[in-house]
Amino acid sequence: MTMPRILAVGTANPPNRFTQAEALALAGYTDERRRGFFLNSGIEGRYLAIDRNGFRPTESLDDLQARFRKTSVELGCQALLRALARAGRSPRDLDFLATTTCTGRLCPSLDAIMIRELGLRSDLQRVHVGDTGCASAIVALQQACNHLRAFPDHLAAVVAVEVSSASYYLDDDLETAVANAIFADGAGAAVMACAGEGPEVIAHRTLVRPEFLDLMGFTFPGGYQRILLSKDVRHIAADMLAELADQLLTAHGLTRADVRHWVLHSAGRRVIERAQRQLHLSDGALAQARAVLREYGNMSSATVLFVLHQLLQTANPRSGDWGVMIALGPGFAAEGALLRW
Repeated sequence: MTMPRILAVGTANPPNRFTQAEALALAGYTDERRRGFFLNSGIEGRYLAIDRNGFRPTESLDDLQARFRKTSVELGCQALLRALARAGRSPRDLDFLATTTCTGRLCPSLDAIMIRELGLRSDLQRVHVGDTGCASAIVALQQACNHLRAFPDHLAAVVAVEVSSASYYLDDDLETAVANAIFADGAGAAVMACAGEGPEVIAHRTLVRPEFLDLMGFTFPGGYQRILLSKDVRHIAADMLAELADQLLTAHGLTRADVRHWVLHSAGRRVIERAQRQLHLSDGALAQARAVLREYGNMSSATVLFVLHQLLQTANPRSGDWGVMIALGPGFAAEGALLRW
């Protein structure tokens, strides 16, 4: 059976990159504990769609929404165009588009706006995956795979965009400070087809633990988005990464030793460290995940596509290599894909 392939990946970020020290100054935390969240995060800098000289942490809901709309459309279009260029295809070649975001809301949704901005075909089939958090790029990837299995001659794309700087919140809770210390802005896109070069998406797997439903997500005090991020996430996330990986591999007669490439969501330094211990991985196996965290921070749903892009650029995958791609999100959910080059 012909399997969907990832032909190319493209990424995009806002122009302004802030060191963690600069981001800390913008947030205004002065106590050592909250400062430590920023300075001991494993993050050197992040791209944020804010004015370096004119930012004030008193933006109205209208200000935040305007910034989200402008940035999400710009970054989504940039990432998709870069992925299409790498695949040697044009925007009007697309037959299916899956978009996703959780840091803001648009109606019409992002896919419809991108159709207008990029001049995509009016008969393009599309879907928007909303409010699935950091795992949603893989949820969108699954929708693209389903489409390609039904229409194997089509060209599909996935676009994950997050403008975390338009969903910041300031209060006295430690979990809010942790969120402000790690999240960033970016977009990732993948172009897919059943013919061409690139890793095949052999299978998807989902693991949902509803007993942890209240540990991660957003609340909306006064209409503002406030992150919900329990300290227990770091423990649960690593366990779920290992459990999902084993389920995905066992179903195909594989073991962890068969996997050459690990494309894991760069959720945070401690999540990566615990996942490495749980999966018994070398430092090299998580080099791309750590590099993305260090250079970009956690861009929610877009992050795993950045890790995949980094792997494709640096790891020199060979024909026959197996890969596992996993991201985590609210629900509490782990979403994974098994890849074969």
